[in-house]
Amino acid sequence: MPGDIGKETGAGIYFTGMIGVVLWRGKEYRIATYLGARVVRIENNMVRVIQGNLELDVRLLETSGRPLKAPVKGDMVRTIRESASCLAFYRFRKGGCTLFAFETDRASFEFEYFS
Repeated sequence: MPGDIGKETGAGIYFTGMIGVVLWRGKEYRIATYLGARVVRIENNMVRVIQGNLELDVRLLETSGRPLKAPVKGDMVRTIRESASCLAFYRFRKGGCTLFAFETDRASFEFEYFS
Protein backbone atom coordinates (compact mmCIF):
# COMPACT_ATOMS: atom_id res chain seq x y z
CA MET A 1 0.00 0.00 0.00
CA PRO A 2 2.32 2.76 -1.10
CA GLY A 3 0.96 6.22 -0.56
CA ASP A 4 1.72 9.80 0.35
CA ILE A 5 -0.20 12.60 2.05
CA GLY A 6 1.50 15.95 2.19
CA LYS A 7 2.07 19.40 0.81
CA GLU A 8 2.20 19.22 -2.97
CA THR A 9 3.29 21.86 -5.43
CA GLY A 10 2.47 22.46 -9.03
CA ALA A 11 3.21 25.59 -11.05
CA GLY A 12 4.12 27.49 -7.88
CA ILE A 13 0.82 26.60 -6.17
CA TYR A 14 0.94 24.70 -2.85
CA PHE A 15 -1.87 22.50 -1.58
CA THR A 16 -2.38 19.49 0.69
CA GLY A 17 -2.75 16.43 -1.47
CA MET A 18 -2.43 12.67 -1.52
CA ILE A 19 -1.83 9.78 -3.84
CA GLY A 20 -1.78 6.07 -3.07
CA VAL A 21 -2.64 2.61 -4.30
CA VAL A 22 -4.25 -0.33 -2.56
CA LEU A 23 -3.74 -3.64 -4.37
CA TRP A 24 -6.18 -6.22 -3.02
CA ARG A 25 -6.91 -9.61 -4.56
CA GLY A 26 -5.70 -8.53 -7.98
CA LYS A 27 -7.68 -5.29 -8.04
CA GLU A 28 -6.03 -1.88 -7.89
CA TYR A 29 -7.75 0.93 -5.98
CA ARG A 30 -6.23 4.35 -6.65
CA ILE A 31 -6.76 6.91 -3.94
CA ALA A 32 -5.77 10.44 -4.89
CA THR A 33 -6.69 14.08 -4.54
CA TYR A 34 -7.37 14.32 -8.27
CA LEU A 35 -9.93 11.50 -7.85
CA GLY A 36 -11.72 13.24 -4.97
CA ALA A 37 -9.91 11.69 -1.98
CA ARG A 38 -9.83 13.74 1.20
CA VAL A 39 -8.40 13.31 4.66
CA VAL A 40 -11.29 13.39 7.12
CA ARG A 41 -9.33 12.64 10.29
CA ILE A 42 -5.73 12.95 11.47
CA GLU A 43 -5.11 12.41 15.17
CA ASN A 44 -3.32 10.13 17.64
CA ASN A 45 -1.05 8.55 14.99
CA MET A 46 -4.07 7.74 12.81
CA VAL A 47 -5.27 8.97 9.43
CA ARG A 48 -8.61 8.29 7.71
CA VAL A 49 -9.00 8.93 3.99
CA ILE A 50 -12.31 8.79 2.12
CA GLN A 51 -12.84 8.77 -1.64
CA GLY A 52 -16.37 8.09 -2.79
CA ASN A 53 -17.37 4.73 -1.28
CA LEU A 54 -13.74 3.86 -0.34
CA GLU A 55 -12.40 4.38 3.18
CA LEU A 56 -8.83 3.74 4.36
CA ASP A 57 -7.74 3.86 8.01
CA VAL A 58 -4.05 3.67 8.91
CA ARG A 59 -2.82 3.76 12.50
CA LEU A 60 0.78 3.78 13.66
CA LEU A 61 0.88 1.43 16.67
CA GLU A 62 4.46 1.98 17.76
CA THR A 63 6.15 5.34 17.83
CA SER A 64 9.74 4.35 17.20
CA GLY A 65 10.20 6.92 14.45
CA ARG A 66 13.54 8.59 13.97
CA PRO A 67 13.96 12.28 13.20
CA LEU A 68 14.56 13.10 9.55
CA LYS A 69 15.39 16.59 8.30
CA ALA A 70 13.19 18.00 5.54
CA PRO A 71 13.38 21.20 3.50
CA VAL A 72 11.56 24.49 3.92
CA LYS A 73 12.32 26.90 1.05
CA GLY A 74 15.57 25.06 0.37
CA ASP A 75 16.83 24.91 3.97
CA MET A 76 16.77 21.63 5.89
CA VAL A 77 15.05 23.04 8.98
CA ARG A 78 11.88 20.96 9.29
CA THR A 79 11.81 17.62 11.11
CA ILE A 80 9.57 14.69 10.28
CA ARG A 81 9.48 11.29 12.01
CA GLU A 82 10.27 8.26 9.88
CA SER A 83 9.73 4.62 10.83
CA ALA A 84 11.25 2.39 8.16
CA SER A 85 9.92 -0.79 9.76
CA CYS A 86 7.20 -0.48 12.37
CA LEU A 87 3.92 -1.84 13.71
CA ALA A 88 0.80 -0.44 12.03
CA PHE A 89 -2.88 -1.26 11.54
CA TYR A 90 -4.68 -0.99 8.19
CA ARG A 91 -8.40 -1.19 7.42
CA PHE A 92 -9.89 -0.74 3.95
CA ARG A 93 -13.59 -0.57 3.23
CA LYS A 94 -15.65 -0.33 0.09
CA GLY A 95 -19.32 0.57 0.29
CA GLY A 96 -19.32 0.04 4.06
CA CYS A 97 -17.99 -3.54 3.76
CA THR A 98 -14.55 -4.27 5.19
CA LEU A 99 -12.27 -5.74 2.52
CA PHE A 100 -9.39 -6.14 4.97
CA ALA A 101 -8.28 -5.18 8.46
CA PHE A 102 -4.90 -6.29 9.74
CA GLU A 103 -1.89 -5.41 11.85
CA THR A 104 1.66 -5.75 10.50
CA ASP A 105 5.16 -5.23 11.83
CA ARG A 106 6.44 -4.59 8.29
CA ALA A 107 4.93 -1.17 7.70
CA SER A 108 6.76 2.04 6.96
CA PHE A 109 5.44 5.36 8.15
CA GLU A 110 6.41 9.02 8.00
CA PHE A 111 4.55 11.73 9.84
CA GLU A 112 4.76 15.34 10.86
CA TYR A 113 2.64 17.21 13.35
CA PHE A 114 2.03 20.92 13.11
CA SER A 115 1.34 23.01 16.18
